[in-house]
Amino acid sequence: MLRISALLLVVGLFWGCQTTVEPFTPSTLQDPGNALIYVYWPGQRWREKSGQYPEIRLDGVPIGILRYKTYLMIEVAAGDHELRMTADSEAANWTGIDQFFSTPLKRGEIKYVRLLVRYDQNKNSLSDGLMTHVVLFLPRAGGQARLEMADLKEVRNRN
Repeated sequence: MLRISALLLVVGLFWGCQTTVEPFTPSTLQDPGNALIYVYWPGQRWREKSGQYPEIRLDGVPIGILRYKTYLMIEVAAGDHELRMTADSEAANWTGIDQFFSTPLKRGEIKYVRLLVRYDQNKNSLSDGLMTHVVLFLPRAGGQARLEMADLKEVRNRN
């Protein structure tokens, strides 16, 4: 009985010490006629490709290097835009083919785009030793994205 009481006490202490993560709060637009795009790469269970980092371009213009557990905030004019994830840069350390994501943006809109990197379960096997990945841009709803971005750091030192 004493062991059960001690175990319950320890569990209760740990339970009470848990911190609640506050969701990410988006920035205010500098120009209300513009829109915001957040491109982010949250933590992942297996940390796939976490030691690599692609360059992110918007409409062909380099925006910055996206490292694991960081995000880029891009304020743009409303209209159609294209994101590109590429290794075609001296600053990038990335393998794989370029990925593209096109999106229309309205005035005042905030769009969240997650970099999704996963081991390809359909192609990988322990016998061949080579690990391939599924890499893509994934649009996310605001509520889900803000939870995923809660502990990420903004990329401030851009290209």
